[in-house]
Amino acid sequence: MTSAISPIVANELPSDGQLVSRALAGEKRAFNELVLRHERRLFRFLSRGSANAADVEDAMQQALLKAYVNLARYDPRWRFTTWLFTIALRELRSLERRRPKTRQAAEEPVAPAEVHAMERDEPGDLWCAARRLLKPQHYTALWLRHGEDLPVADVAKVMGRPRVWVSVTLHRACATLRAALEERAGEKGIRPMRGVS
Repeated sequence: MTSAISPIVANELPSDGQLVSRALAGEKRAFNELVLRHERRLFRFLSRGSANAADVEDAMQQALLKAYVNLARYDPRWRFTTWLFTIALRELRSLERRRPKTRQAAEEPVAPAEVHAMERDEPGDLWCAARRLLKPQHYTALWLRHGEDLPVADVAKVMGRPRVWVSVTLHRACATLRAALEERAGEKGIRPMRGVS
């Protein structure tokens, strides 16, 4: 006997745009679905910077609340994540600006396990090296482009920067990482591979 309910197939899931339309029509579950769909990525994005855990949580909550209240202002020409990340990044920057400098230094930063591995000089991933070596805005641009797989235009929108700035920043960030990896490989006696960028 077969079940009357068919399994959910990926192409049957509503798009973000469809969920936004449903939420605007008054379906509260639609906005909840958007939150469930994107909250992990949003947390990961915000905590990859230099913010402390409390600020990340506060920025997420404020961003989700603002997104809900201002949902009618969402422009469907952009990805929903681009709009949400833009709101969240602005909230995080606002929290950091309001925080007294002495309190900022005293609080515990968000520290994923791979950061601890790098501190012990264990083989860590490239993101740990990037976080350690790059300026915060350069790291953010690199993460949005390659960690979140956003197009350059969306990275520019989230960061409030021109596309040219993003392109140059990404190029410089990659060059910085490449040089650091080649230096580290040279220290360990490993010959860098030619033709790999």
